[in-house]
Amino acid sequence: MAVPSDEAPARARAAARVEVASADWIATRGGYYADDLLAIQAGSRPDGHFYLGPASAPGHRAVRSASIALSVCLREAGGLEAWGDVVTPQYSGFSGRDVPIDPAAHGPQVDAAVEVLRAAGKITLQEGCALLENCDFGGRRLHTGVRYGLSQALIGLIAQREGSIPARLLADEFGTEGLKSVPIYAQVGEDRYRGVDKTIMKRVDVLPHGLINSRELFGDEGQSFLEYAGWVRERVLRFGDTTYRPVIHLDVYGLPGLTMGASVERMVALCARLAAVCAPLSVQLESPVYGRSADETQDRLAELRHRLRDRGIPVKLVADDWCNTLDDIRSFVTTGSVDMVQIKMPDLGCLTNALEAAAICRDNEVAIFVGGSCTETDVSARYSAQVALAVSADQVLAKPGMGVDEGTLIVGNEMDRVLKRTR
Repeated sequence: MAVPSDEAPARARAAARVEVASADWIATRGGYYADDLLAIQAGSRPDGHFYLGPASAPGHRAVRSASIALSVCLREAGGLEAWGDVVTPQYSGFSGRDVPIDPAAHGPQVDAAVEVLRAAGKITLQEGCALLENCDFGGRRLHTGVRYGLSQALIGLIAQREGSIPARLLADEFGTEGLKSVPIYAQVGEDRYRGVDKTIMKRVDVLPHGLINSRELFGDEGQSFLEYAGWVRERVLRFGDTTYRPVIHLDVYGLPGLTMGASVERMVALCARLAAVCAPLSVQLESPVYGRSADETQDRLAELRHRLRDRGIPVKLVADDWCNTLDDIRSFVTTGSVDMVQIKMPDLGCLTNALEAAAICRDNEVAIFVGGSCTETDVSARYSAQVALAVSADQVLAKPGMGVDEGTLIVGNEMDRVLKRTR
């Protein structure tokens, strides 16, 4: 993504209009893989990098398959063009999310949405995103990934027309004055040990995710999980200098609740042990328990968080799965269920929804995590970095992939370029 000068006045940028004249799209590659979490947690066994057995989540043809994206180009009549990428998360089709991207099914949605934008004439970012959010296709809303990708291309086109930067346009919408660098959170994927070494060497701010997505990896009463967390802590203290104190952020995909019968007392005990083995480093625990719905998941998280606060256990809870839409985020945040929300970009649709989600978090003193998925692309990752800068997020996900190097490079360098220009 080109980063032009940022000289246009804020009011002019906020009111900028663009007229979509034509568009193209191609099926292309996403990062990492689309995985069926239901099948994995039900016992699907890995064989090398494959998983054995049939898929069970909607839209998945196999337990693991290569991630697919659609790359969309919007054009003005004068020749300006901008690209955006249609993507879905690694565990699409789970916890109320839309299904994985399928060019045969979702390409026609792109075509229909582009025609709506073209017919609207000159539009602002907010007007274009409102059209996408309300576009009907076969009696249903557009796939969230389609809305996400088209909104990327739309703001890219507006930024070029105005000689501005997407982050500055979004910051004007959000009300952010000065842009500043955002802490980077890197995932190590299945390379759980060598990947941690990479994050330490690169002095990543938040690490390692860990991909603790099966009972085997979690262990009885979380023993395997706790051993891994302690190993991460020891590795950081051994190879990081005294000024390097990253946050340990671990995603456990509801396994504490699943393996402990949703017992709050047992989960509280687990969190107490987790805080102890990670000290003096701070700890964030993502998705410790699921319900069968967004409401039930929210209630279980709220009860767990309340107990942790009462007992002074310094583990911060992070919502991800089942917290997909703006309404979900508003509910999780305003009921005090979590300390941080992952604003999972492909699940929210248009980029403007991410701004609203961040505002909800900010107004309720909940930490802002501009996330997404390893299955995204270089293009969508750069736009996520622009969003994170625009809302002064507390952390931003390094993506695509889970190799540490590529994601931290793409997201980190994008932020560096933008900050250099705006300064």
